[in-house]
Amino acid sequence: MKNRIGWTTCPSIGGNYAVAELLEGGVVGNGLITFATKAQAQEFIDSGQADELGLRGSVPKSRE
Repeated sequence: MKNRIGWTTCPSIGGNYAVAELLEGGVVGNGLITFATKAQAQEFIDSGQADELGLRGSVPKSRE
């Protein structure tokens, strides 16, 4: 199993953008939450909220 080294944004279903785990070797892991825009997803990562949510291990509903 690869370790998480950070977070990334990636296209998701319906034109949304997901915040997903970035694993060793540049592999994209599980999605954590989706947003309507890539900028919103990146802001979620930059604010540290992805780290907080990832530590809790719970995934809320999509935020649009």
